[in-house]
Amino acid sequence: MGFWKDVGRGFSSHVDAIPFIFKNGLWVYFIYPFILAVLLFIAGFASYFVIKDMVVDWVMDLSGLQDGGLDDLVGGWIKPVLGFLVGLVVKILLFFLFNSLYKYIVLILLSPILALLSERVEEIKYGVKYPFEFKQFLKDVMRGILITLRNMFIEYGILFLCLFVLWIPLVGWIASIFLYFLSAYFVGFSMIDYTSERRRLRIRQSVRFVRRRKGIAISNGFIFNILLLIPFVGISIGPVVSVVAATLAASEAIDEDLQSGIKI
Repeated sequence: MGFWKDVGRGFSSHVDAIPFIFKNGLWVYFIYPFILAVLLFIAGFASYFVIKDMVVDWVMDLSGLQDGGLDDLVGGWIKPVLGFLVGLVVKILLFFLFNSLYKYIVLILLSPILALLSERVEEIKYGVKYPFEFKQFLKDVMRGILITLRNMFIEYGILFLCLFVLWIPLVGWIASIFLYFLSAYFVGFSMIDYTSERRRLRIRQSVRFVRRRKGIAISNGFIFNILLLIPFVGISIGPVVSVVAATLAASEAIDEDLQSGIKI
């Protein structure tokens, strides 16, 4: 029952997060992921053309077509056609790579903002004042990045191990569902750890807490991943909403564990 109760808490905290954000003037935090969304779009657009041209030139050099020859004899249509085909392949590869790493890029780049937001939520909700110390703030940000990188490497390590079974009918489908919820768990972990760090939980303690409260992590990451599927809008609202929701749910869960005498 504890797991499903935490799953429900993770979902309901998102419902609570939206009015909480606007009621307390936290909507300004939407500006930062919006700017990031614009920058990532420009970077991705520019990268596509740069990588495509590099690959086309490399293939042309490798085939000996760069200096004319066969391409001139057939009317100069080989390079445009080759450019189209290579561009299509590069676009597909970049799409899958970018979508795979997207959530972690967002969490790493927004780590300073999300750390401040999580702290602000707890101050408003519980009246707890955390005096700003630049040194401590840097430690919080570095830990947020470290946790995100840790979760990313573990997730991709498990994904690599599962590649061999993903092609097996039925088993592959089950593995795909497992990997999706595994991804949600690690994303939710990253969101929750801002609260764990502020409560001075060591990384080992944070890992133990999230494992015990995995329902919160999975439901939080699940909604975050769903939001990211919405082009442009998802990245603008997802990080803010999910961090506020994670802070509300995790703070409540930590207090419950302490009151129950559970070792964190």
